[in-house]
Amino acid sequence: MLKKIMCAVLALAMLLSLSACDKNYNESDLPEYSQQEFEICGLWAPHEITESAFQQYKDAGFNVMSFTNHDEVPRSTENQYFIGSKRTDEALKICKKIGIDVYLAYGASWFNRHNEGDEYFDNKPFSTYNYYGEYMDIIKGIHINDEPNKETMAKLAKDDLIEDYIKVYGDRKYMINLIPATAVTSRDFVDYDEMLQIYGETIMSKFNNPYICVDVYPYSKSKSPEQMIIYNYNEIAKCAKKYNAETSFILQSSTGTEFLETLSEADMRQQAYLAIAFGADNLQYYCYSVPRTTLDDGSVKYLYNHCMLNHDGTPNQLYYDVKTVNNEIQKFASAVLAYNWQQTIGVSGTVDQTFRVASVEYDKDFNPITKFDSDNNYVSSTSSYDMIVSHFASEEFGDAYMFVNFSRDDGENNKISATFKDCGAVAIYGGAGYSGTPEIVTLNENGEFSLELVYGEGVFVVPLV
Repeated sequence: MLKKIMCAVLALAMLLSLSACDKNYNESDLPEYSQQEFEICGLWAPHEITESAFQQYKDAGFNVMSFTNHDEVPRSTENQYFIGSKRTDEALKICKKIGIDVYLAYGASWFNRHNEGDEYFDNKPFSTYNYYGEYMDIIKGIHINDEPNKETMAKLAKDDLIEDYIKVYGDRKYMINLIPATAVTSRDFVDYDEMLQIYGETIMSKFNNPYICVDVYPYSKSKSPEQMIIYNYNEIAKCAKKYNAETSFILQSSTGTEFLETLSEADMRQQAYLAIAFGADNLQYYCYSVPRTTLDDGSVKYLYNHCMLNHDGTPNQLYYDVKTVNNEIQKFASAVLAYNWQQTIGVSGTVDQTFRVASVEYDKDFNPITKFDSDNNYVSSTSSYDMIVSHFASEEFGDAYMFVNFSRDDGENNKISATFKDCGAVAIYGGAGYSGTPEIVTLNENGEFSLELVYGEGVFVVPLV
């Protein structure tokens, strides 16, 4: 009898396996996601506070405007963004009219209306200077500080300051941008672990909707190690996971000075896809308009050759390249944002063995980790050039994965072969020129599928049972 039962079980298993392979997958098999978008903004905001300038910004695919300051001299309520300034009031009116959300500027450590020095942190600035009741529906957060040192972070963590913020702005993002790992000691932290631990325990833990952000710029004349962006993003992603934080990465869209002279559409795509692969909810670009300083003699000094705009405020090719990428990633944002980032691993190329992704994670024997700690579908993958693979999970939709080509721009496609289990097909979202309709690929008898990614390209992969 046992033998007959075992034979029946084996036969059923074979039948199920065959039926999975023989199934014709179509759009009815795709998960039904709620409509969501990435929050995308450009630093710095247009210099001109006009409806046409703000509409041009929106037309590039930005759905939130960050009120960031050009360094005007003298600094005044008319030319600086801060809580209570005339410039903030004027910009809010336009954003409300044209339909764009806002990140306010708390100010800067040197200026917040009548407050300077310690009072900037110790009084109740948010309840004192709150004029924005009619704009609360478009205010998504407030930029509090950029790359604080250890002493400043302690001030930003003060209970009175945070309680006053929550009293006025509730669960809106308390936005602090952290220093990259390459410069953490310049902010008086022993190492990156210490900074993230302090930030998590003293600031993020106090919010129902914590926020974490970092800016790491890969296209630099200094040619810092390519692995650093992977290491940095991974550390931020792990901290975000621990505190269930909204995650933001600031991408490079500036040329000249310390940066390379040109950036391509593929460069911008690689930055965006890499950020998304590490769990980004928000993307910010540095810069949209070229930061500028008005000198005492009235002349203007520009920080970079060009950003998305030229010095004169007109769009250049980078404007249109970023617009293309923004439009592309929003077409699969609903899928990505339905899941939460879990882990990222590196896959070293078989043709170009540069091991640029070996720094993602190491085991106790200092070997690169090539398996996820916990997932249901991913078995393994190979690629001709370096690649990262991220695991995402959802209680409702199960597991999903993201593959990003992390090769150099040498004109060669990254040829990838991946093996999955317990599914019959995968839905592939995203990629250069993505139209909004995912491609459904049936796995072969070994659970394998193949794809090719050009430089800068990535895809979001959802297993279909």
